[in-house]
Amino acid sequence: MIALRWPDALAWPLVLPAVLVLVVVLLAWWGWRVRRARRPGRPGRPDPVLVAHVARLRALPRHRVLVRRRRALGALLALGALVAVAGAAVVVARPQVERTERGEERSRDVMLCLDASASMDDDNVEVVRAVRDVVGDLEGDRVGLTLWSGAAVTVFPLTEDRDYVLDQLAVAERAFAGGDESYFAGVQLPDPRASLIGDGLVSCAQRFDRPEEERARAVVLSSDNDPLGASVYDLDGAAAYAARRDVLVYAVGAPDLAGPGREAARAELARAAEATGGLLALVGSDGGTDAVVARIDALERARVELPPRSVRADAPGWAAVVAGAGVVLVVLAWVVGAALALGGRGRTAGRGAR
Repeated sequence: MIALRWPDALAWPLVLPAVLVLVVVLLAWWGWRVRRARRPGRPGRPDPVLVAHVARLRALPRHRVLVRRRRALGALLALGALVAVAGAAVVVARPQVERTERGEERSRDVMLCLDASASMDDDNVEVVRAVRDVVGDLEGDRVGLTLWSGAAVTVFPLTEDRDYVLDQLAVAERAFAGGDESYFAGVQLPDPRASLIGDGLVSCAQRFDRPEEERARAVVLSSDNDPLGASVYDLDGAAAYAARRDVLVYAVGAPDLAGPGREAARAELARAAEATGGLLALVGSDGGTDAVVARIDALERARVELPPRSVRADAPGWAAVVAGAGVVLVVLAWVVGAALALGGRGRTAGRGAR
């Protein structure tokens, strides 16, 4: 849609005088050619034919009508060409308007916090696949990925580059599906058999930057809640830490948490998530990961106030309308001239037949 707001400035103002000079040069050249072609005695020009009683011919009403008609069509054609050139010149000069954009954006921060223990590889494939589906709709939101086991490693920090996030999640999905050990370098230090869920959650909660801004922050924690090794934080303590930092925890539990003998581990993970305002869902259960994705998608995006900024945008509206009007005038002159010429030939042929 063409904006018809009057422009405030031209991006390339030198285009207008350049086009004006070009038009003047072309008109002068054309006038010189016409005068040269009419000059008597010019080499190659035939001798003029002397016709008697031309004044009587010019005095005929029909002759006067044809002359006025030709002059009118010529004037219309010239006017249309000049208007079209003027409008096109202004369009090329890029008329611009200045406007002030609102200084706010809305965004959510989502940190994927995945248990990199070998027993979680298959489950993480489904978690990452589900998150990839929702990330495709999180335009303007920031997503990060952290792996943990004996230690926490940031795969990529929070970023709003959606294409990069989707590419990295595809890499993570392939690594979990194929058991690519190089992808998990560092997470097994210092104890290769450690699985410290409390420390992993705290590490993920610490990955949120911009603490001075009010943002919706969520951690997607995947785990089978089968801790091994001595940790600094237990799961309840880690949940309390996340809650103090206004971080919601959405736990995605491994399917074996639904099995016999895992009731206490499942209840502990659910309690930790709910203490922050989140929930627990089990991989493979009906609507499990979908429930987590829906809750993340329903998070209200925090409004971040930004200073207003002035931006310039192209506004060729009026210039484009003028150029279009000129083209219409040129086409109209051609059509009318052709129609009158055909009509005149028809009348001449009719008189010849009689």
